[in-house]
Amino acid sequence: MRESAGHGLTLGMGLPSVNRPNRTHMPSDLHARRPISTRHAFALAFDLALRRDPLHSVVVPLLVRAPWILALVVLSSPGDSEPSSTTILLWSGAALGAAVSWWAVDAMLRFRARSVFNAPATAAPAPVLECYELGLRRLPWLYLTECVRNVAVSFASTFLILPGIFLSYRLAFSTEAVVLTEPHLAGAFRRSFRLSRRRFERWLEMIVVSVLLVLATWFVGAVLSLAIGRVSLRAWGVVGLMLAASLWPVLQYAWTFFYLRLAEVEEQEAEEAEPADDERIPPAPSWPPAGGPPALTLVEPPRTEREGDGRA
Repeated sequence: MRESAGHGLTLGMGLPSVNRPNRTHMPSDLHARRPISTRHAFALAFDLALRRDPLHSVVVPLLVRAPWILALVVLSSPGDSEPSSTTILLWSGAALGAAVSWWAVDAMLRFRARSVFNAPATAAPAPVLECYELGLRRLPWLYLTECVRNVAVSFASTFLILPGIFLSYRLAFSTEAVVLTEPHLAGAFRRSFRLSRRRFERWLEMIVVSVLLVLATWFVGAVLSLAIGRVSLRAWGVVGLMLAASLWPVLQYAWTFFYLRLAEVEEQEAEEAEPADDERIPPAPSWPPAGGPPALTLVEPPRTEREGDGRA
């Protein structure tokens, strides 16, 4: 639910008049936290993935990803000898196809989520082909952002774990930003740094809930493997990967809704920081005027009768 903007004025307002009440806030109110709910983000995600659009949110993405997952598992199976160059080449091609298909589907899901954000519960998502088209246009920037972020986090983690956690937290929304709002990598990183400021506990909640959902999915697979008992461990590993791939759209939706809510709060705070029309100070007139300095005319003073008599 959107919050009404314009509750007050903060930075950028003119000096208050003595004839009207001062509506300036104290400095502690300038960064007042607005509600950002992890539970609400996941509730919207489950609603979109399981009720509104299960076909294009869960079924079709799984069908797109499943062949690549199976190819990677089969090509990486242990053998009696070292893998041949052909096997390595095939595995590399399968890994590239899996990455491209994964990112393309993720980009589509982000646009799908944005189309229903703050919309009525009965509103249908945007056409799926349109979402795929928009996602494919952002795919190069998404690939670059993912790679640079992963390299930066890995490099920071080699020194101490805290720098790696810090970068993971501050760059958590860079992929959503580069797909939905920002035109390039630098803008996505700056937007993620702004949105994640003072939201560490909410980011940690999102991480914990996401990990718990994945572990719950794997736990279901483990229970099924123990109940059946005659299926190889490798086969149940494939089942676990498929279950995780089925759950992934829900996680993607949740993080996208969370990002959209953060962006909405940022816009509301920016609107409240602008002065109202009656609070604006009119700009001082410029000099010289636009038409140039005014022309000066010599005006003689009027002559009196005494002055006339004296000259006579």
